[in-house]
Amino acid sequence: MSSRSAPVALSVLSLFAACKGPAPVEDSAAGDPLVTTEIVGDQDLSDAWIFSDEVVHELELTISAAGVSALQREPREDVEAEMTFDGEALDPVGLRLAGKIGSYRDLSGKPKLRIDFNRFSPDQRFYGLEGLALNNQVVDCSYMREATAYRVFREHAAPGSRTGWTHVTINGSDYGLYLIVESPDDRYLKRVFGEPDGNMYDGKYLYDWDTGSYTLLDLYDELVGYYELEEGEDVGNADLQAVADALDNYSGKPDFYERMAAFVDWPSVHHHLALEQLVGHNDGYAMNQNNYRVYFDPATDGRFTLITWDLDYSYLRAREWGMSWDSPRGRLAAACWADPTCLEAQRVESLAVLAEHDLAALLSWFDATFEVIREGIEADPRKEFSAGDLDACYDDVRFRVERMGVFMETSWTG
Repeated sequence: MSSRSAPVALSVLSLFAACKGPAPVEDSAAGDPLVTTEIVGDQDLSDAWIFSDEVVHELELTISAAGVSALQREPREDVEAEMTFDGEALDPVGLRLAGKIGSYRDLSGKPKLRIDFNRFSPDQRFYGLEGLALNNQVVDCSYMREATAYRVFREHAAPGSRTGWTHVTINGSDYGLYLIVESPDDRYLKRVFGEPDGNMYDGKYLYDWDTGSYTLLDLYDELVGYYELEEGEDVGNADLQAVADALDNYSGKPDFYERMAAFVDWPSVHHHLALEQLVGHNDGYAMNQNNYRVYFDPATDGRFTLITWDLDYSYLRAREWGMSWDSPRGRLAAACWADPTCLEAQRVESLAVLAEHDLAALLSWFDATFEVIREGIEADPRKEFSAGDLDACYDDVRFRVERMGVFMETSWTG
């Protein structure tokens, strides 16, 4: 395998790996911020072994003929499925398809999957988890963008899902390798914030499957009511409305930054936006008002902050999508950039993130992880690219990981 010093232009597609992971083991993982051990009573519910970059698990799903028909009619409605994970059988789980523009595939292809462990089996958890997201990586022929970007968020002590790898079969058919992604839920909130009782909303865009039109959600009066509450107390989205109202009242005013501090946890928001730039998340909040969650953290008196999600379109330069980090589209980011005090705070945080970024360690992890999945990638029966392109895909994304910090620094220092 080569390690290139220049990017390779390729379309982004999908991958796979087919090595069975080990049986669950106890894992203390003391001192590692990327994993967690939870003890409930005398039961070790450590889930760290699921989110490992050193193995590829085996996940088998069985759906009835009626369930298959239901997914074909309403792909986003849960159907009952039987599931085993590394040979460990669960009670019936909920299964639905996910993805929209770019990553949606039906069962005839390689669909994104969402598994809900307690949808049909009340109170069922799997090593403490309520569910899992299984991402198909059809927009990334290296299969490394998303896992790498999540890792960068976690390594910089920002909210970021843990990831792992699993080979999936559905009704005996080989569906290839999926990226396991930790679902944001109350347990996730406890792990990353320490305070799981705040309100968390999904900022996903609204999509009309009949017309193909879509609406991006952001902090505007006419849109805040469409955010979906995922965790917390239903307050009619009043907390979101308060932030939108504050933006209406204070944007462009000399005391914007100070006034908004009553509603926004600026340190965490600056940190989040810096990391979106570092991982080239063109499809995130700042650049595209997309793929994020909002959390009102009780530890900061319920102030607004952001959680990243769906990082498959990471490690892209903004200009590749006709965008610029000089003019973000997310309303809060745009208002910040328009305010000299806020923009300076963002510049300082962005450069601090770069100074702390351990690129050598990240590239070492990148190379080692790719070797774990490489053999299976080449054998994936549902990948949407030629196996002969794999080295070029790897080289391209590795170059982007290596150079993104340079691009970012230039944008702030000129």
